Amino acid sequence: MRARPTKAIYDVLSPTPSHLLNISLSDHLPPECYPPPFTRASLTLPPSSPSSAASPMPLAHHLVYFPPQIAPSLLLPDGTDPDHSPGPPFARRMWAGGAVSFAPGWRDSLRLDGRRAVCVESVGDVVVRGAPGDESVFVDVWRRYGPVRGEDDAAAAEEEVSRAPAVEERRTLVFMRDKTPARAAEDAGRESKVLKAPFAPDYSFTLTPTAALLFHFSALTFNAHAIHLDPLYARAVEGHRAPLVHGPLSLALMLAALRGRLARGEETTGGSGPAEDVVSRIEYRNLAPLYAGEEMRVCVRRKEGGRAAQGGSASPGTTGRWDVWIECPRGGMAVRGLAVTGGSA
Repeated sequence: MRARPTKAIYDVLSPTPSHLLNISLSDHLPPECYPPPFTRASLTLPPSSPSSAASPMPLAHHLVYFPPQIAPSLLLPDGTDPDHSPGPPFARRMWAGGAVSFAPGWRDSLRLDGRRAVCVESVGDVVVRGAPGDESVFVDVWRRYGPVRGEDDAAAAEEEVSRAPAVEERRTLVFMRDKTPARAAEDAGRESKVLKAPFAPDYSFTLTPTAALLFHFSALTFNAHAIHLDPLYARAVEGHRAPLVHGPLSLALMLAALRGRLARGEETTGGSGPAEDVVSRIEYRNLAPLYAGEEMRVCVRRKEGGRAAQGGSASPGTTGRWDVWIECPRGGMAVRGLAVTGGSA
């Protein structure tokens, strides 16, 4: 799989996908978690074209750009694209985790003003884990995002973005064997193990993801995976009691919670800058499923000894470290991550 060629995915950075993501999340987030300048009073785009200065990309909104560009007839039976699949017998795919690093000034590079940009995608590590007959294949997909300068040809743009991306992301996908109908039915009725967080959050909010939210996120990411959309498929084939919340949606929710925490401005060092300007890295793992129709709690806690970044121009001396996680209805951690603000990623 690592021999598969690097792929370039081009996009035009219109504000519309980002705005629609804001609308999709607006019923589920407290106002301090909205990316400025979005508010519930601004549900329609302005009639005039955005200026470059007024249209920076919010945190996590790169997820609704650079979608897979593949004909529906070429999708796999579960609706996923085949680009990263190891092939039979590993027919089921889930999002195991990942990491995102934001370079200094990344928002100036990826403004939503109609500029061209490119995602350079490659396959990294491929690891097989598990006993024979019950193996899982973990595939790291690397995505590097950056602008296409007006004078650049395609090769030059892709080389530049590969060398110095505005945003660099690792997506870890896990591929598993099909389940028998009996195994799927058994798993659908089984509760996941509960791993409690070893500490309490200093900021959190709850939400119940709806079928509409999952549909909107699937549409915005051009993702036809049936595990998020079809309750019967999720139960009878994948062994889940309801459609699953997307892994990247969980990432977007954790970054929104970090934005809300930083917006409180209660750091003992005098207040922190906007999340969009100071978050430099987040790494996370999905530990257990999150389901449509079930309440979750998104949590943030500043790590002991961590110092939060000041203003919008962080330096290595103002690095902060934050535990971020999502709890399932029984209080167990379904997603766990670590975010860094300020300094270097």
